[in-house]
Amino acid sequence: MANENISWELKKEKSAELLARLLPLSAETLSSLDTPNSLYVVAYGGDELVPHLFDEAAQGIIYVGRCKADSVRHFTNGKTGESTLRRSLAAMLDHHLELNPIPRSNDETDIDRYDNYTLDSESEARLTQWIEANLSIAVLTLGSEEEREAMSLALIDYNCPIFNFQYNPGNRYGNQIKNYRSLMAEKAKVNDLGRISYK
Repeated sequence: MANENISWELKKEKSAELLARLLPLSAETLSSLDTPNSLYVVAYGGDELVPHLFDEAAQGIIYVGRCKADSVRHFTNGKTGESTLRRSLAAMLDHHLELNPIPRSNDETDIDRYDNYTLDSESEARLTQWIEANLSIAVLTLGSEEEREAMSLALIDYNCPIFNFQYNPGNRYGNQIKNYRSLMAEKAKVNDLGRISYK
């Protein structure tokens, strides 16, 4: 089942099904993120991001991911350096949550340690609290890895999730989010050069 063989009607149906099955973040829902041959969607229904970038139509499914053993990192305290979703949210919520980006590591051979910034421990906690209060997820299990891949691309195509940058030419907000992330990377570098202590 290739993405191009999935009708617009089926994409709409599966999107509506997932939105109807959204669950708040909890240990139980997060444990489902490593279900084989499955994908998950992340949804947002608040208004704190809207003044920065989005209009009302942009709310709903904001990310489509493939279930893996490490998918829980996106929702876990201390994992911003390993999660593109957390870094994007941190960049959008920087001023609102008063976040402090820092290098992912102290290893100078890690050439991505600024671009893949993390946050100090207090900022990590504030970001995780916001995620738990504002985001919800739903999981969809398919019959095979190939079906999962096709449906993932189909849902991205239909919903244009703002935090999916790959395979998402309809994403009107991706470049601006990347710009916000670049600003956070610069702040992480300044904090590092200023020898700001962090845990």
